[in-house]
Amino acid sequence: MNIAALRVPVTFQKNAVTVDKYGNHISAWTDYFTCHATIGTQTGTESSGEIISPEESLDFTCRWCSELAVVESTKYRILAEGKTYNITYVNPMGYKRNSIKFNCRLEKGT
Repeated sequence: MNIAALRVPVTFQKNAVTVDKYGNHISAWTDYFTCHATIGTQTGTESSGEIISPEESLDFTCRWCSELAVVESTKYRILAEGKTYNITYVNPMGYKRNSIKFNCRLEKGT
């Protein structure tokens, strides 16, 4: 892994349920962990009949750490360069504990 390539700061957010002052349960995103990543674009692919442009689908590769080892695609998302990305797949890169790759799609409306 080329450490010098990890130059893009990314923030992982966790979806948590909070309770407001009235007792209502509200789903909210809270900052979980911030680190640096390498961003790799994928080639344009086709998914269920719609073409995905390379800007909408990215791979974020981070150094392995215990905080990122627990990240799941359904409970976390990534903020990078002012945009929000939903994690579609987490690749532990052969379970070697060197790096973790997150396949993400740009969230609609950002």
